[in-house]
Amino acid sequence: MNKNAGFYGETLPLTRQQDGKVMPIYRDAGVYFDDTGMRTERQMKINGQTFFVTSVFPTVATATPTEKIIKLINLDVMKRAE
Repeated sequence: MNKNAGFYGETLPLTRQQDGKVMPIYRDAGVYFDDTGMRTERQMKINGQTFFVTSVFPTVATATPTEKIIKLINLDVMKRAE
């Protein structure tokens, strides 16, 4: 097991099906559902340092992940051009 990268290989995720989509749920993560969507929380140890990771999955997305990353890239390009 790679303890430095938050590797999930040995945790054997559970799966949950919602709205026709399959979502992995890891045993070492807290999973919370409410009206706004789903949130997962977990701790990762990297080189002995603990990081708290929260992932948010809204019920109704305002943009796709691809659209969001393109927006971030464009913002970075504009900052560098200034």
